[in-house]
Amino acid sequence: MNISYFAEINLPSKNAYSIHVMKMCEALSKKNKVKLYIFNKKNNKINLHKIYNCKGKFKIKDFNINRFSFLNRLKFSFELLKIFKKENENPKKSLIVSRSILGAIFMSFFNYRVTLEIHHELTGLTYLIFNIIRGMKFFKKVKFIFISKNLAKKYNLNNPQIILDDAVNTDDFKIKNRKLIKKKNTCVYTGSLARGKGLEKIIEISKILKKKNFDIYGDFINSDFKKNDLKKYPNICYKGHVEYREIPNILGQYNIALMPYSEKVYVRAKNLEIGKYMSPMKLFDYMASKKIIVASNLNVYSHILSNRNSILVNNHSPKLWAKKIDYVFENYRKLNHLKKNAFQTAKKYSWKKRVEKIIEFSNA
Repeated sequence: MNISYFAEINLPSKNAYSIHVMKMCEALSKKNKVKLYIFNKKNNKINLHKIYNCKGKFKIKDFNINRFSFLNRLKFSFELLKIFKKENENPKKSLIVSRSILGAIFMSFFNYRVTLEIHHELTGLTYLIFNIIRGMKFFKKVKFIFISKNLAKKYNLNNPQIILDDAVNTDDFKIKNRKLIKKKNTCVYTGSLARGKGLEKIIEISKILKKKNFDIYGDFINSDFKKNDLKKYPNICYKGHVEYREIPNILGQYNIALMPYSEKVYVRAKNLEIGKYMSPMKLFDYMASKKIIVASNLNVYSHILSNRNSILVNNHSPKLWAKKIDYVFENYRKLNHLKKNAFQTAKKYSWKKRVEKIIEFSNA
């Protein structure tokens, strides 16, 4: 099958969106011919497949669009349509998986099969256009993938739809360097340091657990903190942002991984709150790397995390968090079953299984 994947993104990127797109295309390309269309490749000399640890073969086409704006999203959609028309792609045989709302609208208007994946609420002009055309006959043909049930309820569409969490490739986490030394008395956090993701809580916990260390990997886009702010805290070590291919070996150095989310969680985009809709990619990475996960007890991922595969903290008190983390350090061997169960859970959420469900759903 020929599959085209549309994503309004510049690559490489620091956000989880880019990881999702590349790993989806990798999984889709195992049995299909896949072409990824993006805004821009920042450097044509960079091997994007290597950065994201993608073994599947798929082509990447960009349009040299650097800035994110409504007009550039329109331009992206027009360019996509021009290519499909020029190459005489058969609307009935071509399958499009889109992370672009406007791209999906344009292609569905010309009778192309489109499966549109949505991870957050819409804003601005895109929100207005979507609500204008959502009742139109041509848009009824679009099928939807939502990242969570709450998000699907928010949109309240009658279109065919499926709920799919993010995923992971557990094979990526088979550590090649068996000599990795575990860091003692140290927890790890990887991912965005945007508001609500947990850095503010880790700082407060570090003040209580002064003999424990906290290693942080991520970036400060839309964060309440800056790099230099962390120098005030002697047991917090900021390691910077790393490429996704490095994550397995990094996580391999630690026994305990943290997910101290707040009730409200923000992404890199300003004022875009996803706490009720998210499916954190770090969660799947942590499980695949066989960590003991200490996480906020939130409904949004309660179907994945439980007391069977993690340590869940029922409120946002730094004192309670410190108590739970201390308990894990003191009872690490006793809690070994949590790591095994987390890994078994991760295998249920593979990219392979995810794309199989999408293809079956799209072709139904």
